[in-house]
Amino acid sequence: MIYWGGTAAIALLLFITTRTKGWNGLQTLNDNEISDNDYCVIDIRDYISAHRSPYPGAENIPLSYLPREVKERFDCPKEILLVTDDERGAVKAARLLRKKRNQSVYYVKAS
Repeated sequence: MIYWGGTAAIALLLFITTRTKGWNGLQTLNDNEISDNDYCVIDIRDYISAHRSPYPGAENIPLSYLPREVKERFDCPKEILLVTDDERGAVKAARLLRKKRNQSVYYVKAS
């Protein structure tokens, strides 16, 4: 009985750790922490939002186009910085980028 209780506790701990790691693994950066030379900046907002309030030095690749662009042409040796309106989109893009390329991914909310 103790064996099953310990096994269940370990399984629950592993489940919680792996589920929250993807969410917490994406770090927010402030504008003062960002240097143009340290990151490849990808603006995952739609074209209209990116056009109305552009982020300096960012390449606009909307989230819906990101899988194709990463597969076909996007190549960046640096860490990746995502510009986004919401955290859910950043998490989705970060999962995709980490799967395709094993790089650190950060995000900043567009103002």
